[in-house]
Amino acid sequence: MLVADPDLIARWANAWAISRGATMPVARDGGLYIHVGQPDQIGRYLFAQVDADAIRPLAASIDRPLLYLKVCARADLVRPLLPLGWEIATPGYMMTAPLSVMLDRPPSIPPEFEIRITRDNSITFAHIHDATGEEAARGRIVAVDRLIVFDRIRTADQYQRRGLGSAIMRALATEARQSGVQDAMLCATPAGRELYTSLGWSLHSDYTTASLPPAQNLLS
Repeated sequence: MLVADPDLIARWANAWAISRGATMPVARDGGLYIHVGQPDQIGRYLFAQVDADAIRPLAASIDRPLLYLKVCARADLVRPLLPLGWEIATPGYMMTAPLSVMLDRPPSIPPEFEIRITRDNSITFAHIHDATGEEAARGRIVAVDRLIVFDRIRTADQYQRRGLGSAIMRALATEARQSGVQDAMLCATPAGRELYTSLGWSLHSDYTTASLPPAQNLLS
């Protein structure tokens, strides 16, 4: 069973908060709490490991949707700690890689696409646009505490399987090289995991998300 490194997860959480414009993580109820304050998410509690003594009472105290529990463990280890009625989302995966694995060759895209790099304070963005100017793929990185965190890597449905996701990753890695940081991390979806594995990333831990269902489903 994979066990996450709490220090690494804490550094990832710091970068995630910066990337998403959320408040910085604070220690609370045995884990880390990030207040997000968005319509689709109030906040999230993050646990680097399964801690039944902390997670069970915390879950029992949560009485509203959009407040999430995130645990770096498999769903079957988290589910027994949750009250009845809680939902577990599609699994996620914490993944790590040395930045060098994405620097073996430059980013390459078909000639009808254009890649642009922009920056906003500590966040570096990469966007790929098609010939009409429509966004085809995007992603971003944040450098925090000697760690490069990749976030929000997306390819539009109509442009899947054309190498744009790989190009975004390689372009961001090229930009990150200037920082001198060697280690990279991200949280992957099942589909994303396939791409990142092909680029040389390794699984660090499973990542389970649990929450109360939306309010309309709570009516008796």
